[in-house]
Amino acid sequence: MSGSRRTRRSVALALSTTAALCVGLWTSGSRASQSPGHESDPAASPQFYTDHVQPIFASNCYRCHAGMNHRGGLQLDSRASILKGGKAGPVIVPGHPEDSLLIKLIRHEGPPDDPRPMPPKAKLSDADIATLAAWIKAGAVMPPDAPAGAPGGGR
Repeated sequence: MSGSRRTRRSVALALSTTAALCVGLWTSGSRASQSPGHESDPAASPQFYTDHVQPIFASNCYRCHAGMNHRGGLQLDSRASILKGGKAGPVIVPGHPEDSLLIKLIRHEGPPDDPRPMPPKAKLSDADIATLAAWIKAGAVMPPDAPAGAPGGGR
């Protein structure tokens, strides 16, 4: 086997290992409440999502991003859909609201080439934006495998 082929295989293995690690970290958001520093943060509980985050989504986002509606390929009515994101890719980066497209869009600070302010007609209140940012910072913890729109986290 030539050195070039060996190098390509090593690079491919390193990239696939890194990708697997990133996916594992990305999907471990529900375990964020078990990590140090999150135990006392109320935003790191599934109940915070149910009581505070989901009502914001229901009031402001579900019309275009839930059920049969999924503009931009984004649905916000299930844990899996939120973590998957839309056509532009993931919309949240658990633990990092500053890197989350969702936060940029609801602050009406989207990318200059395609700002997509959300919701498009009226900006969310500062309190609602702070709630969503706190939830993402705490790991975007949601009830596991429960539809986001279901009362109490279950259908």
